[in-house]
Amino acid sequence: MSIMVPASMPTGRLLFITLLLGVIASCSQQDAGLESNCTGAAPDTGIFTEITTRASVTHCNDKGQREVSFGHLLEFVYIPAGTFVMGSADGLSDQMPAHEISLDGYWIAKYPVTVAQFAEFIEETAYITDAERGWGSWQWTGQKSAAGDESDVWYPMADGRWNNIYFEQGGDHPVGSVSWNDANAFAAWLSDKTQVSIVLPTEAQWEKAARGTDQRLFPWGNARPDGHLANLADNRFIAKYGSYTRHPDAELDDGFVETSPVNAFPEGQSPYGVYDMSGNLGEWVFDIYDADYYSNTPAKNPTGPPVPAGMPDQNIDRVNRGGSWVDWAGVEQDGTVSPGGGHNLLAAARTGDEQNSSDDHMGFRVAIEMTRKAVEKPADPDLPDLSGVTIVTHKISDRIYMLEATRDTAGNIGVLVGRDGLLIVDDQFAELSPQIEAALRQISDTKLRYILNTHHHADHSDGNSRLASDSQATIVAHDQTRYRLLSKGPANWPDITFDDKMSIHFGGEHVRMISIPGGHTDNDVVVQFESSNVVHLGDLMNSGISSFPVADLSSGGNALTFLDNIEELLSIVPDGATIIPGHGPLTDKSELYRLHTMLTDTIEIVKVKKQAGKSLEQIQAEGLPPKYADWGQGYMNAEGWIAMIHQSIESREGM
Repeated sequence: MSIMVPASMPTGRLLFITLLLGVIASCSQQDAGLESNCTGAAPDTGIFTEITTRASVTHCNDKGQREVSFGHLLEFVYIPAGTFVMGSADGLSDQMPAHEISLDGYWIAKYPVTVAQFAEFIEETAYITDAERGWGSWQWTGQKSAAGDESDVWYPMADGRWNNIYFEQGGDHPVGSVSWNDANAFAAWLSDKTQVSIVLPTEAQWEKAARGTDQRLFPWGNARPDGHLANLADNRFIAKYGSYTRHPDAELDDGFVETSPVNAFPEGQSPYGVYDMSGNLGEWVFDIYDADYYSNTPAKNPTGPPVPAGMPDQNIDRVNRGGSWVDWAGVEQDGTVSPGGGHNLLAAARTGDEQNSSDDHMGFRVAIEMTRKAVEKPADPDLPDLSGVTIVTHKISDRIYMLEATRDTAGNIGVLVGRDGLLIVDDQFAELSPQIEAALRQISDTKLRYILNTHHHADHSDGNSRLASDSQATIVAHDQTRYRLLSKGPANWPDITFDDKMSIHFGGEHVRMISIPGGHTDNDVVVQFESSNVVHLGDLMNSGISSFPVADLSSGGNALTFLDNIEELLSIVPDGATIIPGHGPLTDKSELYRLHTMLTDTIEIVKVKKQAGKSLEQIQAEGLPPKYADWGQGYMNAEGWIAMIHQSIESREGM
C-alpha cells in the first residue's frame, strides 16, 4: 500500500501520518523473523496482542525485547510480567526498604517525549502549560556557583517554559520545563491520536524498566557512568554553570553541556533496551511522592498513595526519577554509593516536586497499560467557548484604543500608546493572549510596559502571566486584587498595588487609578486617562443594555453598593468623556445615567416586595417592568439580577 504525502506538509505532521498508517496497515508490516530474535515466548495477554496489532512496526530490539513503533522516536518496549526488587538498601531513607514488587506486563516508551512531539501537541491543541499560566519554570539565573557553594543558581523564571528553556535544543531532544499536569495532557492527546491508553508510568513500572530484575545501580549495570553511558553534569557543565552544589564530575566529558538527543547514548540502555533512564532529563511518573511509602507499598501493581481530596496542585508532590544533565552519578570515584548531595543518576533515586511545577532538567516519557487513563485537569467551568473568537480594535484617538473580544467572551481592553511603549487596562483570558499580542502589534511595534487590572475576574486578568512574561511588563492593581490572585501562579500577581488612588504618568498621559469597591467586587478600580478624557470602568458598566450587571457576592460585591458606586462615578466621570465599559461597545456618560436609573428602580422594586413579605421566588415570578426587558438578554438575566438584589439586601440586614 502506498500513500501520497504532500511535499509541503510540515515535518512534525509526518510523525502521525506514520502513526495512523500503522493502525491501518500493521498486519502487512510485521517482521516475519520476529520470534526468532526475541527472548522467551510471546505473551498471551490482551495488552500485548492489542498493541502489536495496532502498531506500524513490530520487532525485537538488540536486548531481545519486543518493541512496537507508532512513528519516529515514538517506540514502545514490552516489559514482561514478573517480580523485581524495588528500592535500595544503600540509598536515602525514602528508597528504603528494598522490597519485592509484582507487576503485570506493560509497554513503556523507548525514549522520553521529544521537543518535536510536544510541539505538535501544542500546535494542534493550543494547550497552555502550567509555566505559561503563571507558575514559571525553574531555570538557570545566569549566575555561577563556586566549589562548595550551597546556593542554588536555579530559580522559578516567569518566562521559563518548554520552548524558552534558556538553552538550545533540537527537535530530537527531550522536552523539558513541563509539569506533571502538562505531561498528562500530552498523554491524553496521544491516547486520542492512537486510540491506545497512554499514561505516565507508575514509579514501579519506571524502576523495573530502568533496572530490570538484578538490582543494578544504573540502567547499564553497576559501573560508574563515563562519557559514553549518560548525559550528566560534567566538565562542559562546569565551564558554563560553575562547580554547582550537586558536585559535577570534572573528569568526565559526555559531549553535551545541556540536553542531548534521546538516542545519543545507546551504551546506556536499560536491560530492556530503554534509553535515557538515567541522565539527560529527570522524568515525571504517575505516583504521589511520599518519603515513607516504601514501608507499606502494595506488593502488586502499586500506583502510589491516594490523591488528597481538595488539595491544590501546588501542594501535591509527584515523583520524578532518573537524574539529569545537572546531576552527578551518585557513586564516588572509588565506586562507593553516595546517594546524598542532591539529585543523582542512581536508578533507585527518587525525588518529589509539585505537580504544577516545571524544571529545565525535568521531562517525561509515557507508557501503555489497560487499567489507567491519563489524568487530565478538569476544564475551568468559568471558561467560555473561545473557539473562533477574534480581537477587534476600536480607535478612540491617536493614542487610545479599545480591544474587544467577539461574542462578548471577555472584558474590553483599553490601550494607551506612549512614546516608550504600551499601557493596557485588563488582558482577558490567557487563551486569547496570542490574538491580543497580534492586535497590539498592529497598533504599535513598541514594547508592552504596563498592565493595569480593573479587578481580579479571569476574563479581565487571566492574561497577566502570558503577556507580562513575554514583555516583562509591570502589573498594577488594587491591594485586594493581588490577594485574590494569590491562588494562581506568581507571574499573575500584580507587582505594584495600592489601596485608594494611584497615578501613572506615561507617554504624556496622566493615568489615574481610582478604587471604587464593593459593588461588582471588593477590588474594582476605574482607570481615567485624564488628558484624553477617556475612562475605563471595568465591570462597573456593561454597555449596550443587553445584560444586567453582576454583583459578585462571593468576591465582596453587593447590588446596593453597586448603586452607591455608580452615584460616585457620576461625579468622577467628566461630561463628554468616552467610556470604555467592561463589556459592550464604547459609550458615554448618558448611559451611566441610564444605568443609575435602572439600579435605583429595580433595587426599590425588590426592597418593597421583600418588605411586603414576598419570597424571592415570588418576586422573580412577577419579574421587572417591561421597560427593562432588553436588559435581560445577556449573561445576567432578570431572575439572576433580582436574586442578587435580594441577597444583597439580606447581606446588608445581617451586618
